[in-house]
Amino acid sequence: MAEPLTQLVDLQGSFVTPGLIDAHVHILFGGCTLQQIDLRYVTSKTGFILEVQKAADKAAPGEWLLGHGWAEANWGGEMPSLTWVDPVTPNNPVMLSRMDMHMALVNSAALRLATLDDSTESPSGGRVNKDSQGHLTGMLADHAMTLVSTHIPKQTHEDKHRALHIAANHLLSKDAWDSLEAVYMVAADQGSLPMRIVAMVPLPTWRQLHTRVQQWGRSHPGGRLYWGGLKDFADGSLGSQTALMHQPYASDPSSSGIRLTPQETLQELVAAADMAGLQVAIHAIGDRANDEVIALYQSLPAERMPSSNNTTDGTRSLTTRRHRIEHVQHLSGPLALAALRDAGVVAVTNPLHLLSDLDIIEAKLGRDRAKPGLAFPSKALLKAGVAVAFGSDWPVMPAEPLATMHTAANSDNLTLPSGSLWGPGASVTPEEALLSHTVGGAVACNLESEVGMLRPGMRADFTVYQHSLLHSLVGDAALLPEVTATFVDGACAFGCHNFLSAPMAATATAARQDSMIHGLTANSSVGFA
Repeated sequence: MAEPLTQLVDLQGSFVTPGLIDAHVHILFGGCTLQQIDLRYVTSKTGFILEVQKAADKAAPGEWLLGHGWAEANWGGEMPSLTWVDPVTPNNPVMLSRMDMHMALVNSAALRLATLDDSTESPSGGRVNKDSQGHLTGMLADHAMTLVSTHIPKQTHEDKHRALHIAANHLLSKDAWDSLEAVYMVAADQGSLPMRIVAMVPLPTWRQLHTRVQQWGRSHPGGRLYWGGLKDFADGSLGSQTALMHQPYASDPSSSGIRLTPQETLQELVAAADMAGLQVAIHAIGDRANDEVIALYQSLPAERMPSSNNTTDGTRSLTTRRHRIEHVQHLSGPLALAALRDAGVVAVTNPLHLLSDLDIIEAKLGRDRAKPGLAFPSKALLKAGVAVAFGSDWPVMPAEPLATMHTAANSDNLTLPSGSLWGPGASVTPEEALLSHTVGGAVACNLESEVGMLRPGMRADFTVYQHSLLHSLVGDAALLPEVTATFVDGACAFGCHNFLSAPMAATATAARQDSMIHGLTANSSVGFA
């Protein structure tokens, strides 16, 4: 395949795969969280308060303190409240997001700025938590979070460019329209995107996106930035107990979750976007939310639906109207699997979420709904013939594709709080895991003709490892290989010192409200913004 002027690089017997594609990343938000209070590793109430206090000690009076990543399961299950943080933040408003981003703790200063008090009611699609005496606890879920977040000063374009730079460097080593036009496009024009980004914008803006596609096509001429997809939400999350379920939660029989977008609204928007030839991605966690989104996709006109031959073996190319469901975390049963396959839907799953939900899943849902096949059904989806792409959901979970594949390949051996194993029937094969992070991601992003495989005519995006990845995916995670280098368009973007003869990417030192990167070849090249 080498041409006379081709520069050859000796990879010294290393193991090589196509560039890994993270099919679901919040890149600018992730870059921002790297500058916030990191609560992911806090394991006690005392530790929680200490991290907030350290940030408050450095902050100017009136400055917002933002944080992320806490999970109540890490310290026994007690939900934090404003009484934890009020004593150490008398002069600063605070907003601290739970790891799933569907719940947040705010302090009294933030509540005052937002003019919220004990008389405040929960908005549609959200929940304002109160204690038994009817007093605000500081906990807000889903749409209720916007009651406070709208009072946080907006980021400048300079802030967002800094977040893109921080996020891109982080990923390479291991407001959506504003982000697309003022951040991603500028970086693409400057040639400073070190990886491929597939940017999505809110579903209600489908007309604006349709106009853009008609005028500019679906990608930047530099080959690093793509658009043409739309994102919306059907429900919340399991941990925040806002995932929409058919039956009430075992932990709270009064609740079956929250529908974030009215069905009729979602139906109208999806139908219009589909008719315009745009891709739609809907967040659905609960079994009822997934059934409703599947039914919505099934109701679309047959001539606008993708082929049911929706596989990720690289042998078929689907239409650009290839709709997605993000997370697909809980299903109602085999009929849902068949319906997903027949509707030609791409399921973007997040195996690492199992690690964070393992301690709560039986308590929230009961054993029957928490078992493999119904919960975290990557294996069941693959067996049913549904196209599957893996995503990290960073910064909700770490952007670590090797850990994602290892978790998916070892799910049978994960231990529940009861001491029993979560499997059998949950683990995918190492080959299925790798395909879901390469070809599957390319299919989800409509880029299977460009990336996801190593063959003539494809873009030269690949990842280099110190030893065999496939042989290491089952068993001890400590034996996973290190990523020694990543190449984008044939040029080294990370680890270049390991292969001094490799051509250097021009953007190698450049960049590594919320846009989603559904298909970020992190550790090599694509993203879903």
